Amino acid sequence: MLLLILITSLAGCATGHYTPLGEAGTDVVEQLKENVYRVEYRTSAFTSQAQLDTYLRRRCAELTLREGYDYFYQGGRLDVLGLWRRTAMTVTLYKNPKPVGVPDLLDAKEVLAKAATLPTTQ
Repeated sequence: MLLLILITSLAGCATGHYTPLGEAGTDVVEQLKENVYRVEYRTSAFTSQAQLDTYLRRRCAELTLREGYDYFYQGGRLDVLGLWRRTAMTVTLYKNPKPVGVPDLLDAKEVLAKAATLPTTQ
């Protein structure tokens, strides 16, 4: 019986949901330079890597717009998996006009528009 309760409660952790930047704790974003930040997202260990990547992109897009920028580049990344899944990433923010020669540059408004069409649970 105890095992059944434990399995049921762990299965409930498998359906993660996105926590917007405004509702996250203060330790999820650290400013490293004027336009460079370390952004972190933590979620259940049962959350898929694809879902975590989506959440992290969304958090970076929110930060980009909050700070008055338009585009962002996701750089170095560190993934930690334990009881929780945690990803930290270095993000560089850019303003319009869109810089030339920066690979894999993401438009923050497009990322948020796409995220709005996705379900918030996995």
